[in-house]
Amino acid sequence: MSEGDRQSNKVLWLTSSYPRFENDSASVFLRGLACAVVGQGFELHIVSPDDANVDSKFAEPMITHHRFRYFFPKFGQRLAYGSGILANLSARPYLLIQVPFFVASAFFKTWRVIRHIKPDLIHAHWLFPQGLIAVALARFSRVPVMVTAHGGDVFALQGSVLSRLKQWTVKHCSAWTGNTLATADSLGKGCPAPIIIPMGIDYATFRSGDPALYHTSVDTGRSVLLFVGRLVEKKGVANLIRAVHLLPDSLKNKTELWIIGDGTQRSSLESLARRLSLVERVKFYGRIPNQHLADYYAAADIFVAPSIVDALGDTEGQGVILLEAMASGTAVISTKTGGIGEVVGHRQTGLLVSPGEPMELKEAIELLLMNPELRQSLAVAGQSRAQQYDWPVIGERFSALYRRLIGNSY
Repeated sequence: MSEGDRQSNKVLWLTSSYPRFENDSASVFLRGLACAVVGQGFELHIVSPDDANVDSKFAEPMITHHRFRYFFPKFGQRLAYGSGILANLSARPYLLIQVPFFVASAFFKTWRVIRHIKPDLIHAHWLFPQGLIAVALARFSRVPVMVTAHGGDVFALQGSVLSRLKQWTVKHCSAWTGNTLATADSLGKGCPAPIIIPMGIDYATFRSGDPALYHTSVDTGRSVLLFVGRLVEKKGVANLIRAVHLLPDSLKNKTELWIIGDGTQRSSLESLARRLSLVERVKFYGRIPNQHLADYYAAADIFVAPSIVDALGDTEGQGVILLEAMASGTAVISTKTGGIGEVVGHRQTGLLVSPGEPMELKEAIELLLMNPELRQSLAVAGQSRAQQYDWPVIGERFSALYRRLIGNSY
């Protein structure tokens, strides 16, 4: 292929979520990757679920959206988005009725798009159902398929049938990637070797946050702990609230916990804060537009991601949110679960504690609050580490794989 041919290659994405409007936070990391690969010269088409909140005027250069409706009426589509499919099903089991419609609609929409645009490559995000659908359709279209595992699709969705379907998917695609070794290894033995390519961040944006916009400690003398993410079980936010409660009064009275995000557990977390008499210490901000997050990260003294393994076996595949905080120059604390240890080095770029242990978490928070020199050294090292995940770097790695797979198909 000539360089001119490469510039016109069409890549079709299949995904279970994608930002629905300009400031949407739903799978925002995929938008970052989309912009990165488009910047490498690819024409991108994205098949994703419809939703009542989709902005029909939302457009991105060199990206065409193909939304599939999977339930009627339109506002009744509640499986995707919000807290995520797994968390939505856990909180509202009646949504299981929408699953077969979701899978069938995604299949037929993808089939129609393949026939219409004739892509050079199909890239499915998440092994099930997108990966399975892509591989099944590729057997008829003869288009190379790559599949990316993000975490929840391998850590959760266990069981003999689902496990066999996921293993069949990676055995029959052209290549598959995992965001960390932990994610890839969770699929089990006997699978083809994965290519490890993490998700990235907009390093420049998160490094440029202005702490003065939101920082209150100058006036109040308080330190700020920050959590950003979906309020679902695997994020472990209840343990963070309990850890704040366990702080000695001398520290607790000078500490605020900011919780940014929303989800199925928000009301129970607010109730927990009230029961522990932390209403004045814990502030729930709800969802914040992504472009404003850098200022909140920069304003925080410590970022805490207290992830756990939830009842479905799901946990963090990578922990992109930690990279955002690290890029902002904020010291981080997280847990030894999933792929987090591949992002945060204990006592090198942050602190790691056992998941589900509020006392250990409290001790780590106390250590960094009482030791500003350690906090600063971890923050500096973390910021340097985060730069390795900048989207141009990650986008080039995905683009190189795209070119190889497309070239092999000719």
